Amino acid sequence: MTKITQTEASDTLELIAPLTEQERHEIDHLLKHYPVAAGASIDALKIIQKHQGWVSDSALKALALHMKLPVADLESVATFYNQIFRKPVGKVRIHPCNGISCMLMGYRKVQQQLSQKLTIGEGETTENNIFTLISHPCLGACDKAPVIRINDTLHEYVNVDEIDTIISNLSEAHGNIDG
Repeated sequence: MTKITQTEASDTLELIAPLTEQERHEIDHLLKHYPVAAGASIDALKIIQKHQGWVSDSALKALALHMKLPVADLESVATFYNQIFRKPVGKVRIHPCNGISCMLMGYRKVQQQLSQKLTIGEGETTENNIFTLISHPCLGACDKAPVIRINDTLHEYVNVDEIDTIISNLSEAHGNIDG
């Protein structure tokens, strides 16, 4: 049997620290439903993101240790899957669809208006950490193009004239754009 030194034990506790007891409990419950831990990777990352808002490097390392998976394996899943955020995002995540149907139906104008109204570019977050603008390649509502997903709500048949109202309503509910 291999003994763990005090330093190694301390290092392990530091890696585990970013996961709360609740997160570990939810991940353990999830792992019971998968014959191989790697199969639960996306859902485990989503659990961390649900609780922490995004997946930090330290949380990713702690998850890898907890699931007994290589960090590189989880990193490849986290960076491939566009719904896992690897840097902090705003409370309101705005995802205009830039799939072909939305592109044909006015995505560019909608995205430009969003960017102008929020005074941020693609992939950026407002200074007050309220809004993040990230386009997605397809939101699965091609027959209702152009669409925008704002957090978990899908807005269909969006036109440029609606953007100011949408952002104003979100600002009232979540905080001023200007901070």
